[in-house]
Amino acid sequence: MKKIDFNRNWTCRCLTRDEEPYSVTLPHDAMRSEPRTEESVSEGNSGWYLGGDYEYTKHVFVPSEYSGKKVLIEFESVYHNAEVYINGTKAAYRPYGYTNFYVDTEGLLKYEAQNEIRVIARNSDQPNSRWYSGTGIYRPVWLCVMPERHIMPDGVRITTVDYRTRRIAVDVRTSHPGVVYVSVLDVDGRSMAQFKALSDRLDGQGNLMHEECVIPDVRLWNTDEPNLYTCVVRFGDDEQREVFGVRTVECDARRGFRIN
Repeated sequence: MKKIDFNRNWTCRCLTRDEEPYSVTLPHDAMRSEPRTEESVSEGNSGWYLGGDYEYTKHVFVPSEYSGKKVLIEFESVYHNAEVYINGTKAAYRPYGYTNFYVDTEGLLKYEAQNEIRVIARNSDQPNSRWYSGTGIYRPVWLCVMPERHIMPDGVRITTVDYRTRRIAVDVRTSHPGVVYVSVLDVDGRSMAQFKALSDRLDGQGNLMHEECVIPDVRLWNTDEPNLYTCVVRFGDDEQREVFGVRTVECDARRGFRIN
């Protein structure tokens, strides 16, 4: 997957006030441009700011080389009740304001031409939060371009099975069934383990590969020595890298909080 910075050259305007669009670079908190007044119905929960609805617009040229590929827009968060339009067509709606989401652009993009991305964030339904939430696209945005046969976004998960034997489990979800190649690298990029396995178990979120392996020379992660490694996953022409540590966290009433 290729992740492209999608945070520049946006405009923003308030829909609940008479306001001209102005240029912004994301992340952007539109609430900070609102009046702070005792008329705020959210009072101290919003820092005495009023709530409003905002429209963000971006025009972007899409090259022909993206045709035939999977193109997603990742919003790390929009607060809240976000509506996303691509060239005038509603592509997504996300009511929740604190987690990321992906917008599939399939059938909506124009190649070798300018495309309009428009996002409406509605936060005039005050009060709606017990703390200061901000308004608008307040976290980064990415354009994700990947082959038709690809590793699913957020599709790689590494779990410690047994910290004593240094056994880990690697789960990979792919868009199609096929062979997945996995390598574990140390901090200097040297291979510590590698294997291949089939991703062929449909689970509702893609084709799943689950494989366990032992990495004898791994040093455990802890607060004094936060040792980290890189898992490189390849599926066809697609590649994802995840940084991870090997450790187990436990907590109970008798022995308290324990790492490894």
